[in-house]
Amino acid sequence: MYVTTFYSFKGGVGRTMALVNVAVDLASRGRRVLAVDFDLEAPGLDTFNFLRPASTAPGVIDYVRAYLDTGQAPRVEEFVFESPGVTNGDRGLWIMPAGAHRPTYATTFAQIDWGALYEHHDGYLLLEDLKEQWNEFIKPDYVLIDSRTGHSDVGGICTRQLPDAVVILFFPNIQNLRGLTKIVGEIRAERPREKPIDLHFVMSNVPDLDDEDNILEENIASFQQNLGFRCEPLVVHRYDSLSLLNQVIFTKDRPRSRLAKEYRKVTKEIIRLNAEDRDGALDYIASPRIQTDVVPSLTNVETHLKTIEANHSADGEVLYGLGLLRADDGSLDDAAALFTRAIDAGYREPEVYLRRASISRSEHADREVAVQDAMNALQSDHASPIQVRRAVSMLTPQSLTRIAESPAVSALPPSQRVWIARDLLGSEAEAATALEILHPLLAADRLSPDEQADAKQALSLAAIALGRFAEALDVIGSVVHEVTEMDIHLAFNYGMALWGAGGVPVVDPFHRVVEIERADPRKAPDPNYLQCMAISHWAVGEAVAARTFAMKAMQEMSSRGGRELSCWRYLRVSARQFEEDTKEILELIHGEDKVKPRFMSAEKITTQPAG
Repeated sequence: MYVTTFYSFKGGVGRTMALVNVAVDLASRGRRVLAVDFDLEAPGLDTFNFLRPASTAPGVIDYVRAYLDTGQAPRVEEFVFESPGVTNGDRGLWIMPAGAHRPTYATTFAQIDWGALYEHHDGYLLLEDLKEQWNEFIKPDYVLIDSRTGHSDVGGICTRQLPDAVVILFFPNIQNLRGLTKIVGEIRAERPREKPIDLHFVMSNVPDLDDEDNILEENIASFQQNLGFRCEPLVVHRYDSLSLLNQVIFTKDRPRSRLAKEYRKVTKEIIRLNAEDRDGALDYIASPRIQTDVVPSLTNVETHLKTIEANHSADGEVLYGLGLLRADDGSLDDAAALFTRAIDAGYREPEVYLRRASISRSEHADREVAVQDAMNALQSDHASPIQVRRAVSMLTPQSLTRIAESPAVSALPPSQRVWIARDLLGSEAEAATALEILHPLLAADRLSPDEQADAKQALSLAAIALGRFAEALDVIGSVVHEVTEMDIHLAFNYGMALWGAGGVPVVDPFHRVVEIERADPRKAPDPNYLQCMAISHWAVGEAVAARTFAMKAMQEMSSRGGRELSCWRYLRVSARQFEEDTKEILELIHGEDKVKPRFMSAEKITTQPAG
């Protein structure tokens, strides 16, 4: 049960209207809601059509009067009723009105001395008992209290004793600021409490006009400074509509109106700081440093997160979100424990396995656990291509053989499977897996022409990496028959496959590469492109240009870092390996006849399968 008071220092800001719209919005979201009218001098909750009782119903002052007459707290069920117009299964909206609207109402109200009630009749305990009865009888998710304006004993009950949160509605002028400064200070100073009272500042009845003279901006800044909150206040603009005369509930009857949208923002902020509410917990976890009150201290944030964890200890999605926060903070052991609890609670999304696997792959963790988690991620039929690629990067060569038919890969559209295969050149084992993915795709003949071209290019790269040159040549030849019609990529790969198959470079494909490069030189070449140009120019006898391209390739790779496809191996390699490969290319350029690309090892050539 989360108790929220709606308070305004001055009237005319639509406080009761805001409470009713939020109450109905909460009920429509599946929450059990109790609305309590503590504006005893000017009650109004039960004047709304959907909140009106079938007959005269007793309320707050009748409850207190019965206690004073008997010395015993009466049963709360006699003083509440369920709204007949707002129900949602076993959810809905209950009302505790200010009191029975009889001719004796004013007299009954005037006879209650709230100061004496607290000083001589255990008034504090009476209200605590009332709060406990709300929880026992109605079991509401939310209690919304409509408080009277100004300074009063009843106002103190509503803003300091009963609530977990207070929604402070104000018009941004000096009268409201002067009154609210004292009220807000008293709320923040309330002791003893397990946690501070949450405060939501809502600027209400604001004209929707240009602030060309910065009047509104300056007043908001003054409220923020004097009331001690940083975030922009929520805004409920002035709304000129005759529907207000009929007390229309906008979140129910006109849900697409601007006013309804603004009330729903108030609802969302209330939910967000309720650690018991699952939606609020997930929202808070997504951005724990954002609050509608003062700048949050790390202590308050940590306390709230621990409360969320305690309230949702069996909710896998919440535990996963908490784990993400711990990982972001560098608390990897805590994050891994939360991910494990999330999985045990039934949250089996690919990402939770991948996150835990990333931690397991760290220096002091178990590699086998990471591999198993990566395989678990691949058992999902809705993993994204990025998630599949991340999972593959964590596998051992032995486990890679199992991924081509995994649910995660099989569920991907053909174009995305081609993308995965194109990216699988981090090792020979990955290249072999790429072929396992691509062969069925091409055999099924379900790819578009563009997808077929991409798949064949990816297959040729993987085949060259594995020394399967005949297969690479067949694939490239099936795309374009004549070297003179090949683009720069096909021509280069065709030349390298011919070199691998015959043991000596064939000049024609490399002439085609050089021809295209000269006609349309790349403005921002990557290291792989520069490396390919170095080999191509060497093959056609242009050693000076070849050396220049090789040097630029090393310089560019040095500035970029990371991993890059090396055409010396047809694998993605580290910056250090790329430099080693390019130095061997320089040896080739300088006339070292025994130097050959790494993908042309004798072992690969002698063991390659027939094309």
